[in-house]
This record gives sequence, structure tokens and C-alpha cells, in this order.
Amino acid sequence: MTKYGGKITKHGMSGTKTNQTWADMIQRCLNPNNKQYHDYGGRGITVCKRWLTFAYFLDDMGVAPEGMALDRKNNNSGYCKRNCRWATRRQQEGNKRNTLMLTFRGKTQPLMCWARELGINHITLRGRIVLYGWSTRKALTTPVIKRNLVHPRWHSGEFDRNNKPRGSGRQVF
Repeated sequence: MTKYGGKITKHGMSGTKTNQTWADMIQRCLNPNNKQYHDYGGRGITVCKRWLTFAYFLDDMGVAPEGMALDRKNNNSGYCKRNCRWATRRQQEGNKRNTLMLTFRGKTQPLMCWARELGINHITLRGRIVLYGWSTRKALTTPVIKRNLVHPRWHSGEFDRNNKPRGSGRQVF
């Protein structure tokens, strides 16, 4: 039961994804014992007063669409109607504190999107920029060199993948 519009009412949403999303949001922001509190409430992410009541959250956001999760448009601001949306996993991956945004040929998007678009492993791309200090242009346009990842001892046919000699049945030390 929640107080809504001056009367006590049942929202009938207990146990739903929408209700669980709301409850998780409240816990992350308000409960210092929550495992994720340091990333939310501990860094000043708040829940607007209106959304402390589930029925108002439901009025503002509606039922969670299938395959979507609650997302804050501005990751450094709190939870309220103007800053929240239902978003896909892909939309969310571009809206995290550690998302590396790259601009190339007048287009800005997250590193993960560039990696997908260009067929470059995202770890390779991040390494080129963060570890090696490459420019965005160089990182996005340099072809990836495919390496043979077969261990030389396996390639010779003399040893198997467990580093045991082939055919003899005995281990060599």
C-alpha cells in the first residue's frame, strides 16, 4: 500500500521489473549498507522527493519496456523525471563515467560504438588510445594485424595443447 493522491491505494506492481528497478534505485542512493552506495548515494546521486513514492515514479516513467533499463541522461545528476529514460543496454554503455568518447570525421560516439562500426576489438582500440597514446585518427584507421596465436611447440606438431609430447604417451620433463 502506498499513499497516492491523498488516499491509500495498491499499485498492483509488487514483484514486477518496474517495481524492482525503483527499489534498487532507492537502495543504491539512500542505503549506505548497499554494495553500490559508494557509486551512487556516496557520490551525491539523489532521488527526487516525488520518486520516494513508487506510484509517482510509475506515473512519471511508466512500466519498464521489455529489454530496457532505467538510465540517467546526465550520469552526474540524480534520479528525476527530466534526467531519466528507459534505455537499451547499448544506449547505457555509452552513458557511463568511464566511457571514452571519440570524435572522428565530425562524428562523436563511444569507443564501443566505433569498435563495432569498424570491426576493431574494443580492447585493441582502447589500448591504442590509452596505453600507446595514439591519436583518434590513427587508432581508428590503422589496420589490425592478425596474429597467429598458435604456440610454436603446438605448431611443430611435437606437443599438444597440454604441453605433452604427441604419440609417446609419456611426459617429458
